[in-house]
Amino acid sequence: MITYQIVQSNDYKKVLKLKNYCFRPAYEGKRLEDFMHWVNVSTIQGAFDQEELVSQLIILPLQMTVFGVPYDMGGIGFVSTYPEYRNAGIMKQVLLRSLETMRERGQLLSVLSPFSVSFYRHFGWELFFDKVQYELPAQQLVPSGKTIGNIHRIDELDPDFDHWFSKIKTFYNEQIAIQNGRMIREDDWWQRLLRRTPGTSFAVYTDELGKVVGYIRYTIQNLTLELLDFNAINYESQQNLWQFIQSHTAEVEKIIGEASNQESFGTNFLNPQFQQQIVQDKMIRIIDVERFLCSYPFEKIDEPLYLNVQDKQAEWNNQVFKIEHEGQVTIVKTPKNEAMLTMDIGKLSALMVGYHSLDWYVFRKEASGSDKTINQWSNALPKGYPSFYDYF
Repeated sequence: MITYQIVQSNDYKKVLKLKNYCFRPAYEGKRLEDFMHWVNVSTIQGAFDQEELVSQLIILPLQMTVFGVPYDMGGIGFVSTYPEYRNAGIMKQVLLRSLETMRERGQLLSVLSPFSVSFYRHFGWELFFDKVQYELPAQQLVPSGKTIGNIHRIDELDPDFDHWFSKIKTFYNEQIAIQNGRMIREDDWWQRLLRRTPGTSFAVYTDELGKVVGYIRYTIQNLTLELLDFNAINYESQQNLWQFIQSHTAEVEKIIGEASNQESFGTNFLNPQFQQQIVQDKMIRIIDVERFLCSYPFEKIDEPLYLNVQDKQAEWNNQVFKIEHEGQVTIVKTPKNEAMLTMDIGKLSALMVGYHSLDWYVFRKEASGSDKTINQWSNALPKGYPSFYDYF
């Protein structure tokens, strides 16, 4: 008989054993150290066959921004089931229980990287970020001209690494506070990035006053420069960082990295005809609609808004919500049907973080309401595309 429960610390060796079977090769060294750190600070939803842990997922305690508002978020990772227990509905039960667990812990959003989009759609997660994976021949980089400011190149072996690393973290946090759909990186997440990518270097761009206005995090191996982070405050700092990257043409043959598809990445270059692939590998779900709406930064509410949410997996969301002028949210038992916006939880989740406009969902028959209702909601929703690059 299968039982379901939160995995306790005395079973963490079983967590590692199951992870190693399903995600190979087995972790060693700093990567193992990092995994066990997150096992200790996360919630692990598990299924047991007597004493054996046969299925699990790890809920990492993280945060992300939605139009500048920080939300507690459950990052779902290491979804694992032994092969002899698959296709028996066990992971379904683990996922359903994870929704209840995240709600209890105040994690109002959840993000994951799906092995199957259709599988997670069934449970209410939906795609919300399109990125471009690019491979740029180094010789196609053209210097933008004279640099204004200074580049500081550092790695973990430098004596002043802690000083610059602190500046990088401060700059990142300031930037994402005004951006949308970015993950907030606490100190242990920054340490995770260092542990999982040994040999990482940073290039920090400062203006004439010494203020950080951009940085990249990158590695160089096998004649390839891989950009792991690229954050710049404006076009000038972006172009100066690209000029620094261009200076590596003697050491590398290509540059690889990721960018938001919304940025029209190729237009940064004189010849944009290089390999670019659109990847959709991030899904989001609102865990608790009522509490999410209470913190949501609506722009303009002239009349009360009504939202009819259809959520087959979380009955607490399967409600009609009323949003007042002041942002107050209540559950309505006898709503005015003609005034309601009706959406499935997955499509609603993507809409609320800015993936597409409401008209896009209406056109696809994934949102319904009167013309007046659609117009009211369109005016109330903030605009801005999400950019979520972190993995767990």
